[in-house]
Amino acid sequence: MIRSLFDSRRKRGFFVLQLLCSLLFQQSTWLWTVFSWPVLMDMLLFSLIYAFVMQSFFAGVLNRHTVVREQQTLTLPMALPLVRERVWQELQARYGRRARVQDECHFEVCTAWSVKSWGERLSVELAEAGGEATLVHLGSQPLCRLTLMDWSKNRDNIDGLVRALAQK
Repeated sequence: MIRSLFDSRRKRGFFVLQLLCSLLFQQSTWLWTVFSWPVLMDMLLFSLIYAFVMQSFFAGVLNRHTVVREQQTLTLPMALPLVRERVWQELQARYGRRARVQDECHFEVCTAWSVKSWGERLSVELAEAGGEATLVHLGSQPLCRLTLMDWSKNRDNIDGLVRALAQK
């Protein structure tokens, strides 16, 4: 049980952040009282308990919405030039001027920030799969490396683009 609360670097960082915030809050109120060791020990103990409770409360949220680079590969039964045109049209329709062509078979988009995130970097790579098939490799990751939770925004980016490409 306790091991699952601290099994990732993000969870340990979140715990330390909660502990520091609690200590800083209590420090501001402690400055107005007379110094005593029992009060200091109580403050440290309360901060530790608070951080542990918050960690156990948010452990499920951190597991569900932890930032992960989302990737997916799909095969479309069309020639590479047709898929390239479809991908470019879809990116233009969804993201407008933010869509960039890196090279002939690589596209990249930096999405706008929203309430859920500070933006994501979405990349699309195309490769021939033989015959009339084309491999489409999609990837999405947060723009800001300090992002703790992406609220499944990367997964939504990938799923939306897969649905759009498979539909037409």
